[in-house]
Amino acid sequence: MLDRYLARFDRAVDADHYRRVEDAYRRVFAWEEMDELPYVWASLPPVPDTEWPEPAYNDTFADRELMLLSQLRQPYLHLQARDHHPLAIRTNYGTVILPSILGAGYRLTETSLPWADHLPDRDAVRRVVDGGIPDVRAGLGAVCLDTAEYYFETLRPYPNLARETRIYHPDLQGPFDVAHLVWGPDIFLALYDCPDLVHALLDLIVETYIAWLRHWKGLVGEGNDWTAHWSIMMRGGAMVRDDTPVMLSRAQYLEFVQPYDQRILDAFGGCIHYCGRGDQFIEPMATSANLYGINASQPDWNDMDLLWRLTRQHRLVLLDLHEDYLPAGARTGVTVRREWRGNRG
Repeated sequence: MLDRYLARFDRAVDADHYRRVEDAYRRVFAWEEMDELPYVWASLPPVPDTEWPEPAYNDTFADRELMLLSQLRQPYLHLQARDHHPLAIRTNYGTVILPSILGAGYRLTETSLPWADHLPDRDAVRRVVDGGIPDVRAGLGAVCLDTAEYYFETLRPYPNLARETRIYHPDLQGPFDVAHLVWGPDIFLALYDCPDLVHALLDLIVETYIAWLRHWKGLVGEGNDWTAHWSIMMRGGAMVRDDTPVMLSRAQYLEFVQPYDQRILDAFGGCIHYCGRGDQFIEPMATSANLYGINASQPDWNDMDLLWRLTRQHRLVLLDLHEDYLPAGARTGVTVRREWRGNRG
């Protein structure tokens, strides 16, 4: 089954289209004014060929062939829509990759990506810290690396796919997100009760993150100038995720989040994503060195006037902004998520 779909996609690959996609992202990150901003359809317009497998996530977790098919589905559909979706895929093992490398367990549910099983207590956290940087192949580390190699080998007989497909880094979260997944909700009390242990865990997470991502980049042959993530291309080598920090104060962000994010940005450069309301930390976040873009998933929860002003002040590209929140006349510094509205355009 896999070969039939890969052969079809290989015939459909349009190298000129992907060069135009890359050029659009390079221009928007260079802050060149553009007649058309890079955009991706959130809801696709009608496309000629929608016949592509859509396996259940749990089946893909246990089957690399199904995972590859699943990952290629959206690039195949978006290629036909001719938006700015790159041909980009990942090894999709969810948010538990780094926690598993550090010794946390995980479980699959019937309907979602894996959930982390937190360490049982603070003594267990101390043992993880005392153990030092784990092997990059611990936990799901080996599974991610081996799946990437499987992608390369499987795509090799299809020259157009092999040339154009970007295998971007999996979901490594951000340092505080990983700490939360490893430690569990008790970490919020630990910020007050044992902040030194929180800092020690964050330090270990950053060192592990950097070591693992450097190993990954050596395997896939990717530098730190550009990468893809989700449905976009971005400048830099890492997408740092700050979802848990939306529950912290500005002072806690400055102590427990920004210094550790900064070490990753110093190592790779990149962008930051967060879900939820980030008004309390967006001003210091925007001053981060080697930060090139920000993705705020819920613009309706955020002060968009503030976010728009800060991203333009610091020359940060606002990534994947829904078109309903796009200021009139914007011609650079933002990529757009559009909705298909039928005959209304």
